[in-house]
Amino acid sequence: MSKSFVFYFILSLGLLLAISGNISKILSSPSSLSNYIFDRNIPQDGIEEIKIHQPEGIELDSQGNLYVNDIEPNNIKKFSKNGSYLLSWGSTGSGNGQFNHPHGNEIDIDGNVYITDQNNARVQKFNSDGKFITKWGTHGTGDGEFLHPHGIAVDSKGYVFVSDRDGANIQKFTSNGTFITKWGSEGKDNGQFIQPWDVAVDSNDLVYVPDYGNNRIQIFTNNGTFVKTWGTLGTEDGQLNKPAVIAFGPNDLLYLTDSGNHRVQVFDKDGTFITKWGSEGDGKGQFSAPESIDIDSTGHVYVADTTNNNIQVFVPRN
Repeated sequence: MSKSFVFYFILSLGLLLAISGNISKILSSPSSLSNYIFDRNIPQDGIEEIKIHQPEGIELDSQGNLYVNDIEPNNIKKFSKNGSYLLSWGSTGSGNGQFNHPHGNEIDIDGNVYITDQNNARVQKFNSDGKFITKWGTHGTGDGEFLHPHGIAVDSKGYVFVSDRDGANIQKFTSNGTFITKWGSEGKDNGQFIQPWDVAVDSNDLVYVPDYGNNRIQIFTNNGTFVKTWGTLGTEDGQLNKPAVIAFGPNDLLYLTDSGNHRVQVFDKDGTFITKWGSEGDGKGQFSAPESIDIDSTGHVYVADTTNNNIQVFVPRN
């Protein structure tokens, strides 16, 4: 056996081992291999009679029923946990039960549904069958008034939090709309916002706000005292580009639609990156500025993609 053959054999073997090692590292990295895989669309592919036009807000109730804010027909659609159509309510207008761009939604412990009626500058409250209960808010910048109410959340005590996107603040109300307090102004300092896109509450009633224009998440007590912030602009793991909507899943994991990066990212409550999935496109597992997100009790993740006119469901990878 020639020396040159031995040399090239050893060199080739070394290169093969190095490549294999790198592939192994890549495949085991949470940034390259998502913990979630595409399962299905809601409604199922091929069902033409129940068309979702432009879904924005989505929310799951305790039975796994899905409520969808469909902004093109200005209505709310309700689907069962297996994706079957149940009912819808709403039409274009400013009367009770009518909408002009229903954006955010939230469901309280009693099954009541809260909708931010964005261009009517108000919040509307319904029961689970779509029966109107009450409303509050008018256009303005005073207490209890809104420029563009966007996100909405309810804490364990029933208090309602609303993010006013263009008012750059968070407002807190009772469940019937009595104003309690508000905080925030436009800017880049702690406690300031540039388009607070959403608001979410964790199991300890801390309030999380995706600060869309500042590419960060801010955290507050439920009376508005600043706690901490995390996030920077970028495309790397844990970096953000127009963070849109937050939902908390099992173990208080934080799921975020990172809309400008066309992906979903998952963090712990302190902002430590866990995993991600998605890329720009219109195929399965792809997004075009994904908007809303929610997680059911089994860990299935629902993502509303307004631009692609669909809702995708993802399941944990075995």
